[in-house]
Amino acid sequence: MITHGNGDDLLISAAWLLGIGTLVGAIGQTRQTLTSTNLGKDLVLKGNGIEAVGNSLQAIGRSKMLNPENERSETYFIFGAWLEAIGNIANAVGIDMQLSGSVEEGTRTDAIGSGIQGLGAAFETFGASLTEESISRSFEIKGNGLIAAGSFLESVGNIFILNEKVRLGEHILLLGSWTQVFGAFILIEAFSLDPEPEPEKEKDGHNRHYSYANYC
Repeated sequence: MITHGNGDDLLISAAWLLGIGTLVGAIGQTRQTLTSTNLGKDLVLKGNGIEAVGNSLQAIGRSKMLNPENERSETYFIFGAWLEAIGNIANAVGIDMQLSGSVEEGTRTDAIGSGIQGLGAAFETFGASLTEESISRSFEIKGNGLIAAGSFLESVGNIFILNEKVRLGEHILLLGSWTQVFGAFILIEAFSLDPEPEPEKEKDGHNRHYSYANYC
């Protein structure tokens, strides 16, 4: 169960940073793919930097919300978020290396970073699946699942580029970057939802059920 407070505020801020970072990166990747040049690569670098900050904030926010009741699932979230931040930093370092002329080594570093990021998002998806069902948790599973898929696609795209299938690799990178944008904006929706009210209990201990219409 999520409680309101500092942790929630950090999660919402983190989700917006992820949304902005993935969007900036996807716009940069689109320019790069369409022009077949390094044009836009600086935006991909900046986007990954913003994402790294967002993922770090997410890990800190989750740590503030940790309690014995949710320790197992939140540990997956925290570990996953830190992994994503490390992956984003590796992406940024790899892209900087490419811009500095170390293209092959930079592309390899970028591929590893995307793989780490995908693994982190997969851990978060698993963490969300361990918690009780709710609309926000369902969105978290979908959002993190898309970010994981997009990150793994980016890793595959870089592997294709390393194997001299540059155009195909660029298009896979483009698909991966926009998949992450959709995932990040689903997470914004997930963290913006109010927690669902717990059913009240009668004096005899049984749950009192209300129809949805009673809240309208």
